[in-house]
Amino acid sequence: MHLARILTAALLFPCLANAACLTLGSHPDNAPLLQVALPADDPSFTITYVHSVTRTPVMERYAISGSEIVETEMRFEQHGPGLPTEADKGGTFSHGDGGFVVTMDRHFPTIVMRVHRDQSPRLATGTRSLDLAQWGNRALLLGVIPDPCTGS
Repeated sequence: MHLARILTAALLFPCLANAACLTLGSHPDNAPLLQVALPADDPSFTITYVHSVTRTPVMERYAISGSEIVETEMRFEQHGPGLPTEADKGGTFSHGDGGFVVTMDRHFPTIVMRVHRDQSPRLATGTRSLDLAQWGNRALLLGVIPDPCTGS
């Protein structure tokens, strides 16, 4: 079953030369679920979801740097639990045009995130978008391989 999803993902997200590879696995067992090729000229992605308390959209922007995932920006309409109220050192925090924008430079070797269908979690890169709740309500582990995806 996992192989079928990986093969489907290879068709949706073809691996490009010199691309970084974002990996998605189940947590805590890290069973592979999907690999997403990120082009070398733009190794970035966004995760969007509906905040569980405020029920308003949140967008988090990430970039790949070597073998790390770097959170670079967060946008949200309304404050809620778990959302920043000020900028990190070197970042910015602004309010206007109907929302908040926080810039940051947060480095992670991996990210564990809880997804729930009610929050409509999506991962997007370029023009491609992926439903992160397709594997059910669970914890996912995001990691990075700083080389092209292998397709396995």
